[in-house]
Amino acid sequence: MNNYYVNIKVDREERPDVDRLYMMFLQGISGGGGWPMSIWLTPELHPFFAGADFAQSSPLSQKRGKKTRSAVGNLVSKASKPSNRPHIIHVRNLATNVFERLQKRFDSANGGFGTAPKFPSISQTTYFLSRFTAYHLGDANTSPQDLDKAKAARDMALKTMTKIYNGGIRDVVGGGSLDTLLMRDGTFPTSKRCFTIRDTPFFRPELYQLLPSSSQERVTLGLMAKDIISYVGKDLTSPEGGSTALKTRTRCPRTTAPSRKRAHLRVDRPAMDELLGPDAELFKYHFGVEQDGNCDPRHDIQGELKGQAVDETAQQFGRLEEEAQTILARSLATLRDFRDKNRPRPHLDDKVISGLSRASEVFFHKVEVSREVLKLAENSAAFVRRNLYDEASGTLSRSFREGKGPVGQADDYAFLIQGLLDLYEAGGKEEYALWAIRLQAKQDELFYDPEGGGYFASAPDEHILIRMKDAQDGAEPSAASITLSNLQRLSHFDADSHTAYSEKAQSIVISNGQILNKAPFVSSAMLSAALMADKGYMQFIHTGSPHGTPLLQTVRTTFIPNRVLIHLDPTNPPRELAKVNSALQSLIEGLDKGEAPPRPGVRICENFACGLPITEVSELSAKLPRYE
Repeated sequence: MNNYYVNIKVDREERPDVDRLYMMFLQGISGGGGWPMSIWLTPELHPFFAGADFAQSSPLSQKRGKKTRSAVGNLVSKASKPSNRPHIIHVRNLATNVFERLQKRFDSANGGFGTAPKFPSISQTTYFLSRFTAYHLGDANTSPQDLDKAKAARDMALKTMTKIYNGGIRDVVGGGSLDTLLMRDGTFPTSKRCFTIRDTPFFRPELYQLLPSSSQERVTLGLMAKDIISYVGKDLTSPEGGSTALKTRTRCPRTTAPSRKRAHLRVDRPAMDELLGPDAELFKYHFGVEQDGNCDPRHDIQGELKGQAVDETAQQFGRLEEEAQTILARSLATLRDFRDKNRPRPHLDDKVISGLSRASEVFFHKVEVSREVLKLAENSAAFVRRNLYDEASGTLSRSFREGKGPVGQADDYAFLIQGLLDLYEAGGKEEYALWAIRLQAKQDELFYDPEGGGYFASAPDEHILIRMKDAQDGAEPSAASITLSNLQRLSHFDADSHTAYSEKAQSIVISNGQILNKAPFVSSAMLSAALMADKGYMQFIHTGSPHGTPLLQTVRTTFIPNRVLIHLDPTNPPRELAKVNSALQSLIEGLDKGEAPPRPGVRICENFACGLPITEVSELSAKLPRYE
């Protein structure tokens, strides 16, 4: 290769625009795709040959396909420009169609959707289902038929998440979850095993809020979220405060076969007996440890997991006594200590990403957990601002590894804006809301398409043949989906620019109307955002300390996906945010006139009309959705 070509390795996480463009070419000429992907280009960057995952022992034999380069180029160009002709979007009907499709594909025995292998794509499944549930279940006027569908949606999402927690995807010893291809019963093959903070902790708290406090599943989801939060803080947080992307495969390279037997996650039965002593039998019974391992040999082609136990809890064995719980905790600590000291740790993909969550609000009643999550989120935001953000130009870099990485893409702006709005609502510091407003303006400048509507996925780049728009959700929601949600929320924070935000939001829906009507399930997160707009946003203005009042706790611990929460602390009014929010400005002017500090209260505003302040928890609770 080096004798005849200039070889360039591209990190698809750093340059998703490059990956997206040439993946479409590969799919166009071969009918399929995959990674690792290899593309042969002319000096002008035009592709003429492509393939995926070439076997080392076989000759290069990928078919060129029947389509010519120009034909595929036209296909790519056409696909990147969705029709902006007006399409009638019946949001509720489309949401029902997506629900019914998921219901048909749901694995009622093992959780998840479709057949093995399964990939837990949260954005297309539980993210949508939680909002579909809230849309109908929280509405007193919902029909009996829609009420049944809402409960079914909640139950599907709940079973999927609890199966993940109780199955092989969870790392019981070290914490966190695997981002992996699941088999039908919750075990996993060895083809892809990565730790990641990308999906698992961030959408799960919503299901937690949809359940009554007495629900055992709610307890499980709480344990799941806290487990991953702990793992992120311990293993995926850089010394500087940023959150790293993931840990890579646990298998050692093929060239060091003997050391593969010491893979980081592997714990065989004899080792457990030796390490745990008299506690071993109880531990093995509880976690289903078998002599030859409990991983199906059909999914362990190379024999790497023979004699190894996949971490799998077994709650079907009933409630354990307090002494047994102590033994299990002690045994896990022993195994974790042994693993950290004696096993090669997975390589850390230490590119820093911009990921923040709402977990601090969800666990507001658990003060220690809430503070830990809020601190992680604020440290991550501070790192991004310090290392990935240019204050002068307002631009983002996509990643950080020993310095700034490539320029930010549309999804970097979208997800960071989402995280900053969540962080503002969780902690009440107006700097995060103001930063989000500025970032949205920069995203509009770099990515908005004033002619065709919607947003390009990448900024102008002479090395990219075609700027594409991609509304299809994958492992994460698409940039277009998150941007739609951001614009809807920002129109209430920066209320004086409501019309401008609304027009851009509407252009996203219109420019993707064709795909929403024909295949709404590929843009489930976008449909979720459209569903919230259809329901109408509720703006809550809380007067009082952002660190906690019973009223604020009531709002925060209720799942309201169409919520905007604005803080008005009389001791430190948000004067800068008030400059773009007339309702907030009028309330602050009242404070400045020397009026007596108001009692803690909450004003609920809908359609930009605000009610009188509510000062009693019972009255506030009566106006919030109920999911009993």
